[in-house]
Amino acid sequence: MCECELQQAATRRTFLGAAALSVPALLLAKRVPRVATPASVEPIEVAPGLTIYPREAWAGKLRARRPLQPEPEVKFLLVHHSAGTTVYSKAQVPSVIRNIFLFHTGTRKAWPDTCYNFFVDRYGQAWEGRSGSLAGPVMADATGGSQGFAQLVCLLGDFDKTEPTEEMMNGLSRLLGWLGERYDIKLDQKQTVSFISRGSNKWKKGVRVKARPISGHRDMSQTACPGKNVYPLLARTVPQKAAEFKNRIG
Repeated sequence: MCECELQQAATRRTFLGAAALSVPALLLAKRVPRVATPASVEPIEVAPGLTIYPREAWAGKLRARRPLQPEPEVKFLLVHHSAGTTVYSKAQVPSVIRNIFLFHTGTRKAWPDTCYNFFVDRYGQAWEGRSGSLAGPVMADATGGSQGFAQLVCLLGDFDKTEPTEEMMNGLSRLLGWLGERYDIKLDQKQTVSFISRGSNKWKKGVRVKARPISGHRDMSQTACPGKNVYPLLARTVPQKAAEFKNRIG
């Protein structure tokens, strides 16, 4: 979702902020089937020190609208923010993610599923997003077009307006470290990876792109995502902690 997705008259922030806090959100929630909560769906330990809630923990019986494609080659990891509300309880996280799913699969975006492979909430909890991402690499979508070759992680909140919690950033680092180990990505930000873009509003299809192993959405599309309070951390503390976690579990 990143802030370029909607025009000023109906921004993504307005949509998601309302989805979490307003009466229309309550009406929207009534249309969503009752789903399981983290209390009834346990997180899966994918590595020592990292558990991930499977998709069913927020989606219940909600399924991808159309078939999804595997990502044939994961070369780097791309961090986003939802640009929605940053204030939510642990019990509200599933409904926050469901509202993102409904927006992404609605008429405005018309994607087959939520575009992100994983989410991290303000408590540092990790969640599977796009269906199948726990099992293996799934091709993602993104506002401005997806240049490909990445797995996407979305931080739940608006980090142009607020600071991320320490728990969130630690959770992000662990998740990125695990993904780096899983897809054999060297998490040294002094290095770059290169690939031929599949097309975005920043990198046209067929253009060779260089990217850091951990990048922000703004590196790949015309957007401010993942926010001014998160983006600088992707060049400093996050890759260092992610690399430490990767080495510990490798």
